[in-house]
Amino acid sequence: MKKFILILALFFILNIAEAENKSFLPKTFLILPESSNVKIKWIIPPDTKEIRKEQSGKIRFFINFDNEPIAIYENSLIFNPIKGYFIKLKEPTKDSLCLENGVMLFSNGNKIGYLEVEREMKNMPTGRIKAIASLPSANAKLFQGENSIYSVVFNTKTKKYEIYTFDNSKMSFKKIAIINEPINALTGKGEYLFFSTGKSIKEYMKGKLKNLYEHPRQEIRELFYNDKVGLIYKTSNGVGLIKNNSALEFLQTENPQIYLKGTSLYVFFNSVNAVMELANIDDLKNYSFHVEKVIDIKQTF
Repeated sequence: MKKFILILALFFILNIAEAENKSFLPKTFLILPESSNVKIKWIIPPDTKEIRKEQSGKIRFFINFDNEPIAIYENSLIFNPIKGYFIKLKEPTKDSLCLENGVMLFSNGNKIGYLEVEREMKNMPTGRIKAIASLPSANAKLFQGENSIYSVVFNTKTKKYEIYTFDNSKMSFKKIAIINEPINALTGKGEYLFFSTGKSIKEYMKGKLKNLYEHPRQEIRELFYNDKVGLIYKTSNGVGLIKNNSALEFLQTENPQIYLKGTSLYVFFNSVNAVMELANIDDLKNYSFHVEKVIDIKQTF
């Protein structure tokens, strides 16, 4: 059995890439195989002078085509912390994503489109969603897969969840599945789907459902998938990789946000306004693992 390095902290120490300084993250565990090729790099180093627990839920983030983090504050203000620009949205955005080809898309719950920016000399630039398609239903939820855009709608008449995928050729959404269970998160490739319901992750292919994994403690809140990395999940406190119906929960921290792009997993630490890149995260698929028990940082600290 290969050794695992347990890097832990009530004050967790990580080297900042290309710097001699060290940064501290409270209540964080990172577990990686000793021989792993996964590389850790700070895109935005932590600011630990002031812990900002009140920001939880106010900021969403994704990674753009330049591999830069884009933060959306309270669904109305877009901020690029690398280039330092702000864009004020004329209408709130509900969902946002960036495809592998670099296209950034936004949704207000009724339509999906790109951001049309108006620049003014004295005032902050403003942006509105330039629609390219209507969502299947009002307040539909958008999810991202590998070169795939999904929309999930709860049908109030049938009490079932309908899954749609975006058809690039027709510039519209088409229905590909109907699920009886609530869908918290969704990802996949084409019509090959993974979704979470409560603590469970399920696979859907050609009309058949398969149970993949059940978390021992928390609901699965986010899912990301591509062929190179596989399936990544996130709970309120943990991030893990699914393999052979088991999970390696390699990160434990408070309220992380994640974004998978290529073979890099980006993690936003909300309380310290930091973004970390875990490059070569696909290397974790080369290890056989089985986790008997997942540490709960809320109980440990």
